[in-house]
Amino acid sequence: MTNINAKLEVLFEFEKKLNLLLVEEEYESFRQQQDLFGDLLKDFLTKHSENELLSVIEPLKRLKKKISVLQEKADSSVKILKDKSLALQRNKKKIKAYK
Repeated sequence: MTNINAKLEVLFEFEKKLNLLLVEEEYESFRQQQDLFGDLLKDFLTKHSENELLSVIEPLKRLKKKISVLQEKADSSVKILKDKSLALQRNKKKIKAYK
């Protein structure tokens, strides 16, 4: 396995880890790891030449699709959390009103 393929495999494994964090509702860890993933991805794309990246274009396309799906899941989780938070705030106000 070449260096670029090994680094690409690390990115795929990292994406799996991020998915798992979302499934397990580890949102704070997800946010921190998401930042690290972004840094790794940026580093990967800037340190390799265009020709090197072209040699792994299909895996990069798969990774892009996986990242898009992951982003959709993260956005959905954020919406759910916001809705829960609003519901809790409403419930607190109702409890205070009864007191």
